[in-house]
Amino acid sequence: MFNEYNFSVIRALRRSMGWTMEELADKSGVTYPTVAAVETNKSLPSMKTLDALSGALQFSASSLLSMAERRVVQIRKAEPIKTDKFEKGQSGIENLKVAHFDKGKLIRVKAGAGEKIHVMKLHEHCHELCYVLSGLVNLRIGDNDYKLSPDDTILFDGVIDHAYTMIKAGELITVHIPKDIRIIETLLDSMESKVAKLVRSEKKIAKSEKTPE
Repeated sequence: MFNEYNFSVIRALRRSMGWTMEELADKSGVTYPTVAAVETNKSLPSMKTLDALSGALQFSASSLLSMAERRVVQIRKAEPIKTDKFEKGQSGIENLKVAHFDKGKLIRVKAGAGEKIHVMKLHEHCHELCYVLSGLVNLRIGDNDYKLSPDDTILFDGVIDHAYTMIKAGELITVHIPKDIRIIETLLDSMESKVAKLVRSEKKIAKSEKTPE
């Protein structure tokens, strides 16, 4: 089983935490030689070792295995969607081409000014990453609108009802990332934390400005 995995991802995760191998060994209860051997793929971890290392890195063992999985190169042709598979209420399907990669999807959107893309049936339990290549786009997520221009990117929960409307004709790429990829969840949590911190800071500044000298 383990010959399908590359455990050097543990080294990348350890370094992102700012830890040395000695520190990871101490936090996980695994010996230093074992950490070194696993990180360099010189030795395969037992399930006990895997549990200990993933716990220290704040991941589940299954999430760590998912990140360590050796991916065979996959080439997929983006294909138009068969419109008869979707019920009424979905719009802009004819403007899409989709490539499927396991649970993920990469979608090319090319549409004219005024055209709307609203195809929630394509979404499963995923995050969505969008990169605008050209044109001008209004992305409505729930009750909020976001104006996006070329080279703008946005990451959000793809399960929330959303729609793209082209203000100017253009093209964009969206990627559906399964939510069981823990690193994306960590990134989103970090973003939410930064936003909350910024809001608190702005409120504090506003309050201090109102306080009479």
